[in-house]
Amino acid sequence: MFYDKRSEVEELPPLTWRSWLVLALFIVATFFVIHPVSFKVPLPRLTILGSLMRRKSRIQQTPVATTISENCSVSSARNRRWCYMRVSMDMKLAPWLAILILLASTAIVFTHEVVHGFVGDSHIEPYSIVILIFALAYICVSLDESGLLSYIAVHVTGRWGHNGRILLLCFYALSAIMAILTNNDVVVLCLTPIICVFSDTTGVDAEPFLIAMFIAANTASMALFIGNPTNIIVAQANKISFLSYSAWMALPFLGAAVAGIVVLYFTSLRKVPGAIEIDVNIRPRDMIRKVRQAVLGSIILVSCLIALCVSSFFGVAVWIVTLPFGGAMLLIDAAIDIYTTRNVSDAVPTAVVDVDHDIGNSEIEIQMPIQSPEYKSTKISPSATIATDAPAQAETDTALAEKYMASTKNGFSRSMQRYAIHCLRTAELRLPTVTAVLGRLPYGIIPFSLGMFIIVESLSEQGWTPRLAWLLKRMCPSTAAAVFIVGAVTTLACNILNNLPMTILFSRAFQHQIFAQVDSGTQRGAMFALVIGSNLGANFTLVGSLAGLMFQNIASQKNRNIGYFRFMKWCAPVMVFQLAASCAILVAELAVID
Repeated sequence: MFYDKRSEVEELPPLTWRSWLVLALFIVATFFVIHPVSFKVPLPRLTILGSLMRRKSRIQQTPVATTISENCSVSSARNRRWCYMRVSMDMKLAPWLAILILLASTAIVFTHEVVHGFVGDSHIEPYSIVILIFALAYICVSLDESGLLSYIAVHVTGRWGHNGRILLLCFYALSAIMAILTNNDVVVLCLTPIICVFSDTTGVDAEPFLIAMFIAANTASMALFIGNPTNIIVAQANKISFLSYSAWMALPFLGAAVAGIVVLYFTSLRKVPGAIEIDVNIRPRDMIRKVRQAVLGSIILVSCLIALCVSSFFGVAVWIVTLPFGGAMLLIDAAIDIYTTRNVSDAVPTAVVDVDHDIGNSEIEIQMPIQSPEYKSTKISPSATIATDAPAQAETDTALAEKYMASTKNGFSRSMQRYAIHCLRTAELRLPTVTAVLGRLPYGIIPFSLGMFIIVESLSEQGWTPRLAWLLKRMCPSTAAAVFIVGAVTTLACNILNNLPMTILFSRAFQHQIFAQVDSGTQRGAMFALVIGSNLGANFTLVGSLAGLMFQNIASQKNRNIGYFRFMKWCAPVMVFQLAASCAILVAELAVID
């Protein structure tokens, strides 16, 4: 097939200052997603917002409200008139700040790019993707909260943990199976701490096991489209059913998984000992904290997967299928929580946290729960919790408090704040599982994904997506070339843009009318190569996916500092063989079927 290159270039929309501004802000927003930056914003104490921030900081130091945000810090004794609120320029804020700048500069229009980026079109519906992700996330996190995943991991460790190399294979297989049934983020959240504890108790180097777990999780996440949000985006954009997606990606996943464990096994032989002493006192049964949730959650997860397979024959949207199961899991958790805490008195701690604005040595009366359903009252002195009790400072605090009391008589009352704390504490006591699971859901993905959808929609309107579609069309003269080139390009692009923005951008480019001119086999090959690249790209560097950033954070908290280049040294050779194997199998599938 021959293309008229000159006529195609002439059909591309011209670039303007708006186009360059959108591209620049897209790059800047992606940079802050990968490398977040935090800074403090000063707020006057006598303002309403400043007083609320100050109360948050003070309440944090009492035992009654340990769950309140830690984003505010009190100023030093030399500058008592100011309170500092910490702001993070990260995945939640950076995309929307870029959108506000684009709106203010008239580079984009709210009624067009913003609305269309949220609602989507017949191919991609961003809001439905968010619903699907959270419905599945609640089920998976609830299973993890019940202790079932920890039970499986400890059981595997106790059964095969006496031989380090066999245990490495077991962790790899376990991570892959868990990632297929849940998703890669849940596997990283669950198994990273367990592997670190295993290393602490046995003295074995945790790095090979952590790397094996991470590689397996990101490899197996391509098997089903619920394994990774990027799979959901590609499947929805191309109207691929659950069953069809699974049929196409089963063999490429198996090829990548086998290639990954073979390369990893031989590269880690010197790091993994042959014999390991296991602590036999750790019983797997002790890991299950909530038996009812574990059993019912497993039933709901399996039922959800079966329903997704059946829905493929009826053309039902996947988010409509998964939402009832997520809601059912929520209701089950709430019902079990209410039943198990039925003996807790309704007189839940009243949270009488009357901070009185740091006045002198006034006491704070807090009703704290103890092991029995009854509660006892405890007196806590502010001087015992905050090391700023000099007499001159107390006088300053009193004067400031009097000014504040006079200026906020018609503002937020202290009783409303005490009531809010009371409600929060009541929910934690009566619905412990629900509050724990809701607290672990990836809320940051909502502003991040929707913001990136809007920015990518702006790139399309300003002429960048058509140019990417034209470039991809020139790079894909055949099906085999499309698979290998798109697989390699998207794998590298993951580590520049992060996999979620990259997938949104390339999905839009593949849907453009310019790329739609290639034959159907090439389009299908490029589409599934995008799936492979968006998953295996996370096995190249730590910034390739959000799971990599989360993995690095959890490992560092456990004193396992795996740096950027050390991670690349472990994973890059594995990723190269995985990419080659999965792309070769995909080309063979396309050759046979087409």
